[in-house]
Amino acid sequence: MADSITSTSGAPSGTIQAMVVGTSDVVAAPVKTVLRGLDGIDVAAEATDGIDAVSHLRRQPIDVIFIDIGDAKVKLATDLSRLLKVDHDAQVVLVATLTFANVKNAMAGLVAGAAEFVQAPSRHTPHIAEPEFTRQIAELALGLGRARRDKGTRVIAPPPAVHRFEHQPSGEVRQRRPHVPKAIAVASSTGGPQALFALFKDLPRDVTQPIFVTQHMPPGFTTALAEHITRRTGWPCAEGKDGDPVKNGQVYIAPGGFHMIPTRNAGGVKIKIDDGPEENFCKPSAEPMMRGLIEAYGAENILFVVLTGMGSDGKVGAKTVADGGGTVAVQDKDSSIVWGMPGAVAAAGDCHAILPLGDLFKFIAQAAAGK
Repeated sequence: MADSITSTSGAPSGTIQAMVVGTSDVVAAPVKTVLRGLDGIDVAAEATDGIDAVSHLRRQPIDVIFIDIGDAKVKLATDLSRLLKVDHDAQVVLVATLTFANVKNAMAGLVAGAAEFVQAPSRHTPHIAEPEFTRQIAELALGLGRARRDKGTRVIAPPPAVHRFEHQPSGEVRQRRPHVPKAIAVASSTGGPQALFALFKDLPRDVTQPIFVTQHMPPGFTTALAEHITRRTGWPCAEGKDGDPVKNGQVYIAPGGFHMIPTRNAGGVKIKIDDGPEENFCKPSAEPMMRGLIEAYGAENILFVVLTGMGSDGKVGAKTVADGGGTVAVQDKDSSIVWGMPGAVAAAGDCHAILPLGDLFKFIAQAAAGK
């Protein structure tokens, strides 16, 4: 239940309170324009830099924060750290045009606790359409704002370890048939980079199956994500490349702007990179990956894990895997930034476990061993 919060801006208590950090006409101004056009959103604060943003956050309740990371006055690493110290549940969206420096800073911000990154349109990136930018900003403002309201002012302690993997806090959980999967799939979106780092940091290297990951990210970011996973966790991780033969013990990430589809032929399973249309407003999308995996390995031979994210991408694939005798696990609500994707699978009754992020690696390791 959302808390009743009174805004110092005079907006109704049910209105989501947003703050925009930065002053540029290219990024900050368009974000404010989108937000001001939305019902149920109030731009309660406009900050010029991180110190100003922290001051606003201390004085008034803010549900979602948009930071223009290309603004010269924004010092992202310091500013994000300060904001999260004031409100450890702060929902922060990074926004910038596509440059090498912005990609590097955005990835560092996602590692440090930001929930999402949105690529802003600019003259040198004409492929980024304003309607899509508007849709993303609106969806994140509403989704993350509501998620912050749901947390209220509670201090959420780390959830206790759950070793009964059929434990289920909500919805219905299926009975699992122990089997040794031939492939592991992971789908994630908002909050996903943090979840992926945590998952692979603890996942034992004796898990030998190939692991296929679809994380919703724009072009240019998935290369950095793969490099960060390798550097921070030790797992060999790379963007999938067209024609790559699939190897055991390797993590493959769908490249931003393309679908990654494993395919089987006489030579074994290889990666196919597909430039087809978006699915579930996403490209890459988990659904094409799952269709390819099911065709290549059989639903009964797949372990599918759905992590934090908005929307319902992966829901169809999860049902096919669960119905076909494979295994499906989802991240629980309390440990998710947004319980959209995992919540959709759980609500449909198409998973075998609903677990805190800190327990998922144990489940994957045991399920991968056929236990």
